[in-house]
Amino acid sequence: MEQLTLKAYELGIDALAVTHPHPFTESLTKLTELQENKLYPDFVETNLKLRTDPKLLLPNVKSIISTALAYKTVEPKLSPNSGVLSRYAWGQDYHVIFYQRLEALAKWMQQNLDVNEYLIAVDTKPTIDRAVALRAGLGWLGQNCCVYVPNYGSWVFLGSILVDVELPITNTIPLKPSCDQNCSLCIKACPTNALYAPYKINPHICISYLTQMKGSIPRRLRPKIGAKLWGCDTCQQVCPENETALSGSHSHFLPLEAASIPVIPLLNITKKEFRRRFNHTALGWRGKGVLQRNAAIVCGNLRLTEAVNELAKSIEDPKAAVRTASAWALGQIDTKKARQILAKSLTVETDPDVIIEIKQALANQ
Repeated sequence: MEQLTLKAYELGIDALAVTHPHPFTESLTKLTELQENKLYPDFVETNLKLRTDPKLLLPNVKSIISTALAYKTVEPKLSPNSGVLSRYAWGQDYHVIFYQRLEALAKWMQQNLDVNEYLIAVDTKPTIDRAVALRAGLGWLGQNCCVYVPNYGSWVFLGSILVDVELPITNTIPLKPSCDQNCSLCIKACPTNALYAPYKINPHICISYLTQMKGSIPRRLRPKIGAKLWGCDTCQQVCPENETALSGSHSHFLPLEAASIPVIPLLNITKKEFRRRFNHTALGWRGKGVLQRNAAIVCGNLRLTEAVNELAKSIEDPKAAVRTASAWALGQIDTKKARQILAKSLTVETDPDVIIEIKQALANQ
């Protein structure tokens, strides 16, 4: 086990723990309740048996290795007329970086620990990596529903390796939470009240979800987004446990551009430019339309009169969600020129939902 841990550190993995592959029966119950209460998150596997029984993913699994990669780097700075990126999306796509390191570890185990079959999961498989980490004792659960790993806080990516060799279990007793139960700063700070109680979250109104979802973001939630262009770190930023979190040593996660990005040039970004700037980051998977929509909402929230000329173009975008967000932004800016653009758009728009949005913007509702 010591050999495995040392090899993991050598490969740049910041924490490692091992647990058994028995079904996650408690998680199955919780996830079923979430589905029944319509609080089950999008973007994840809906087959709960597949998520909670490791043997359905790797029939010969004997152990699960839970790992963490720290991604805290520099302190964020907000530039003028810019939208904020969540820390996890600053640098190179963590799915790629983390997978490469876990694959290197798995290959080493094949050569040194008699492993034959393995399966790697970094948000790309049905495994519930958070439950794996908690069972293994890799970390503890915070009131904001994030896993906290000693030394690194919640600024970590989680990944798992299922292997067909039985390894020593590292923690038979999970770490006890060190959350001050009287704190609740994360819950109070949540902009949309997505964190509605300790350890409870409505994923459908979380800003991290809203900025990644397809389609139009509900009107009532747009002002809550503020200057957040992609993701949301609020509940982690206010957490006292994260005040002493160490920075990781991974240059891959340093900002490729900056922690905040000027939003006006994003309103009509081309596919070529989007691919060049973002395809190798964690926000590249949703495509440019989602980023354009988010940029328009930030322009509206910041009342950027400088954005009116570009919004005049984006309100003619082929994607209805971009036109909707652009109309809303023009309504928030509410200058004479913005209203003229809205009035003109109303004469040519054919989508009923966008027409409603334009009318509401003109009424400044």
